[in-house]
Amino acid sequence: MKKIALLLTTVLLFTLLFSTFTGAIEMPLRVVVNGNEINFPDAKPFIDGSGRIQTPTRFIGEELGATVTWDQQGQKAIFVLGNKKMTLYIGKREYDLNGQTKQMDTVALLKEGRTFVPARYVAEAFGATVRWDGAIRTVYVDMTKVIETGDTRNVVGFVVPKDITLSVVEIEGDLNCEASFLVDFLRRNV
Repeated sequence: MKKIALLLTTVLLFTLLFSTFTGAIEMPLRVVVNGNEINFPDAKPFIDGSGRIQTPTRFIGEELGATVTWDQQGQKAIFVLGNKKMTLYIGKREYDLNGQTKQMDTVALLKEGRTFVPARYVAEAFGATVRWDGAIRTVYVDMTKVIETGDTRNVVGFVVPKDITLSVVEIEGDLNCEASFLVDFLRRNV
């Protein structure tokens, strides 16, 4: 009887030990731009030593709508979107935005032959808002245009009170779209 109890205890301990390790597996990092998750087929994003999400240069730039070029001799990535130009230098905290030198708290990197850039700095340089959800390890980038005036704000043509959360993705080209609204009737002056 003691041998069976010892065997059952051993099996239970091993089961608990191995189930703890499987629960500790980290979720992969995800980057979502304007509601679309970016697919990284080979080089994956990672968190650098400064706690910033580094993404492959071309994927984040092109998803934002920018033209991305790499200058091998100057070791720099160049992003152009509309009238904005951003240049990130490998291994340097300084970057150029429309001819002005600015500072990051991290650096662009070369890793396994790929150029990685901090997603937040690239996105914010082109007017996007960036939000991190640590629970699901996801970076949300939103290119919504917001103009605030008085007690209201204009979100891509929708005038809403400042304290209302509204996210709208501007569509270029095809004018067919789907809209979903939540109206709170418990609020005064609806």
